[in-house]
Amino acid sequence: MIFDCAVMTAAGIYPLLAGTVIPRPIAWLSTCDDKGQHNLAPFSFFQLVTDNPPTLMISINRHSDGSQKDSSLNLQLCPELVVHLVTPELAGLMNATAAGFSKDVSEITALQIQTKAATKVRPPRVTASPVCFECKVVSLTPYPAENPSCDIVLAEVLCIDIADEFLDEKQKLKHTKLDFLARLGGLWYSHSQQSDNFQLARPVSAQAAVQSQLPDSNPA
Repeated sequence: MIFDCAVMTAAGIYPLLAGTVIPRPIAWLSTCDDKGQHNLAPFSFFQLVTDNPPTLMISINRHSDGSQKDSSLNLQLCPELVVHLVTPELAGLMNATAAGFSKDVSEITALQIQTKAATKVRPPRVTASPVCFECKVVSLTPYPAENPSCDIVLAEVLCIDIADEFLDEKQKLKHTKLDFLARLGGLWYSHSQQSDNFQLARPVSAQAAVQSQLPDSNPA
């Protein structure tokens, strides 16, 4: 079935996009305003942009009336943030921070979330998150320009903090130990450690890629 987006509402399109572009990593954003009021909220329209300079993208959807969410407002007042990755153990707490807390209420305070000072930025860090990225805002762009439905944030990574348990003696990642939540469609979530995860090396050449897809001429 073909869904013509030109004749559909955003409410109709959203579950089709969010339910098929999966899994999506979760960015648990810690921000603050110019007076130090903190905010903590999760966003799953999140991805790596480039490693030079190291840059993340977070799309912060607006409220139904077009007004900006607290995270976007904070980033305009204090263009710094901490992006945390979320382990399965933190699922309930992460989900609680998605509730509609009022602007003058910090999720960190209301939910009694343990934090610590960041190294390079003003917003605090969630102590329990084993991987976080301290960032500065490169740009915050309303999109689309004529009637924004979201704010697209490009954030340059200033430093990365990874728990020692996920690194080997050469400071390389232990990929079989990392386990982070990802968003699926509807109310569904997944996580990165699955029993059927597999490795797949890139073809060494175009010729090798073509050869790998040819029917086996000498079947066993």
